[in-house]
Amino acid sequence: METNQKQFLYRLYLVASVLIVLGLGIGYKIFHIQYIEGDNYRQLAKNKTIQNFTITPERGNIFSDDGSLLAASSTSYDIYFDAVTVSNSNFLNYSRPLAKNLSFLFENDEEFYYNKLNSAKEKNKRYFLIQRNISVEELNKIKKMPLFKLGGVRGGLIIEKKNSRDYPLNKIAERTIGRERKISDNKFSGVGLEHAFGKELRGKNGIQLMQKISNGKWKPISSTNKIEPVSGSDIVTTINVGFQDITHHSLLEQLERYEADHGTAVVMETATGEIKAISNLGRTSEGKYYERLNYAVGEHFEPGSTFKLMSIIAALEDDKVDMNTVVDTENGVLSFYGAKVRDSKKGGYGKISLNEVFKLSSNTGIVKIINEAYKEDPKKFSNRLYNMGLNNKLGLSILGESSPKIPHPNDRDWSGLSLPWMVYGYGVLLSPLQILTFYNAVANNGEMVKPIFRKKNTLISNKIILNPSICSKSTLDNVKLMLENVVNEDGGTGSNIKSDIYKIAGKTGTGQVDYTTENVQYISSFVGYFPADKPKYSCIVVIHKPNKSKGYYGSTVAAPVFKKIADKIYSLTPEKVELDNLRIEDFEKIKLTNSIKIDGSNFSIIKGKNFRNVLPALENLGFEVIFKGNGSLVKNYRINKSLNKIEIELI
Repeated sequence: METNQKQFLYRLYLVASVLIVLGLGIGYKIFHIQYIEGDNYRQLAKNKTIQNFTITPERGNIFSDDGSLLAASSTSYDIYFDAVTVSNSNFLNYSRPLAKNLSFLFENDEEFYYNKLNSAKEKNKRYFLIQRNISVEELNKIKKMPLFKLGGVRGGLIIEKKNSRDYPLNKIAERTIGRERKISDNKFSGVGLEHAFGKELRGKNGIQLMQKISNGKWKPISSTNKIEPVSGSDIVTTINVGFQDITHHSLLEQLERYEADHGTAVVMETATGEIKAISNLGRTSEGKYYERLNYAVGEHFEPGSTFKLMSIIAALEDDKVDMNTVVDTENGVLSFYGAKVRDSKKGGYGKISLNEVFKLSSNTGIVKIINEAYKEDPKKFSNRLYNMGLNNKLGLSILGESSPKIPHPNDRDWSGLSLPWMVYGYGVLLSPLQILTFYNAVANNGEMVKPIFRKKNTLISNKIILNPSICSKSTLDNVKLMLENVVNEDGGTGSNIKSDIYKIAGKTGTGQVDYTTENVQYISSFVGYFPADKPKYSCIVVIHKPNKSKGYYGSTVAAPVFKKIADKIYSLTPEKVELDNLRIEDFEKIKLTNSIKIDGSNFSIIKGKNFRNVLPALENLGFEVIFKGNGSLVKNYRINKSLNKIEIELI
């Protein structure tokens, strides 16, 4: 019996000891949590209910060269009500006046807002929607309203700011204007101008202290930010809205007419390299067109006959040919290792000059000349092209520029076909913008300038020179004449776009794609500049895979787009005529077509101006102006000298 009692006591002591040790452990843990790690746990709890949130700044705007908006940020606000933090007395005193003010501001029934506020208070709603998408002006009025003017805690006002991006041109130049999105901290992806100049457009983030409330919602602790965001900077682009509209619709009309797969058109200012318009349109499965990819920048292709300009410049510079060179195109077919080079004219052109080779776009003529000149030393031909900068990227601000390929004997894939094929644009890879930049250099007296999309200073030229002289002046003079003859001489492949008002210089291109298959497709192109005697703009049009049954030659598919763009732009570009004292007799000698612009004693008279621009100038000359017609452009005019009147016909 005594033994059993002792065993019982031992067990009791053991249990008591364990409980004491456990109690001491719990007490120590409580002490440790409270006094040693307490600050850490309190901070952890606070972090779960109070945090700093990043506030995205308002993004900078993108403007055209005349100040029109291409991309703009708009800010709106959503207003919520936290009924929990508002005392009963404040709610009782101010809810009715608040409802009345809201009804005045948003033109809704007072009882509607009063019932909403009461419902939120009864149900202890912490994130009750009052109004979405209000303006900053409306927000400032709300902040002054009864109850809400007490702030975020006492007044229960919760403000959510929203930034959105608007594009006034909609789908026009969509790919060039581009987009940008954040993929991680300090990392962004995107395309076009939005991404190219993203660092400046983004601005700097702000910080707002927020408190977690019900349903995972967060509300600002105060109406002011801990760190205010800094709005992004605006940028002014080189894009001209009028030119862009002309280019877009001219290209679109032709793509639809020929049911082409895709196309691009670019207009560049000759002297500066400023891109005034750029359109890239691709076809959907439904036959509609939209800005799918930036073909002008990112797509390189075999340029075909437009590369003949580069080949002739190389041969002229190396004294392999001159303007008296004559070549026998024989029967219009050349054979290299079983592969054929053919002219579009069956039977060839016979014996023709270098100028005619270019004007008629004879494949056999150009290949025979260059192959005979360089076949013993093809490296010299490639090196000359390299020397002109054709193998280099342009270094565009817009990402995605494709790499050019100019075949060279040092390449692993060089073969006996490489030289004759590259002479007329096969085996060569260039993007539309790279081709245009070279043609623009010819128009710009040999100076190759970098295509630019942004105006950094409207008073100072931003041009960047890539190559001060692509060739000698004598070569330039010769090829300029040849480019003019393509359009302005009978028989030229571009003679269908000859203008009676101004001169166009350029070159057609009709390249084949998928030529190793039975279903050969075509790339139609035209590249050149205008006015040819005083180049102001250069332009390229490239149309991929038109419906062959409707047409595929560069002269019929691409060149008319160039002409339409050039005509409309030329009509908007004054040509100055210097006159000391303009009399009616002088006035009659000049073909008045659309406008007169007065600048001191200088007068500009050209075709295609708006009547509103013509009217004050004519009145300043002393004319009584009479007009007829419902249009806005001047179609014709008639002067009555005796009455000093001028009659304007509008279209």
